[in-house]
Amino acid sequence: MKKIQMVDLTGQYEDIREEVNKSIQQVMETAAFINGPEVHGFQKELENYLGVKHVIPCANGTDALQIAMMGLGLKPGDEVITADFTFAATVEVIALLGLTPVLVD
Repeated sequence: MKKIQMVDLTGQYEDIREEVNKSIQQVMETAAFINGPEVHGFQKELENYLGVKHVIPCANGTDALQIAMMGLGLKPGDEVITADFTFAATVEVIALLGLTPVLVD
């Protein structure tokens, strides 16, 4: 029986190998891993692509959740309804901000 891969990352990488490797090399040469020129370039390109004024690049989904929730103007103790079957970071961020998670099914 042949195994069918759900996501073929190797195949996807082959199509963009040269561009990805060049970008990684540029980041390594500047050693600016956070808010370096490549990140700023990505930010501007994404703003233009989406037609928005501001984009905030994040290191991971947890950071993105925290930034989004901070922008909502919630106050400590406010309840935030979220799915009970979710990644731990969802509830972690709610608690980190002093909010009260309300898990629903």
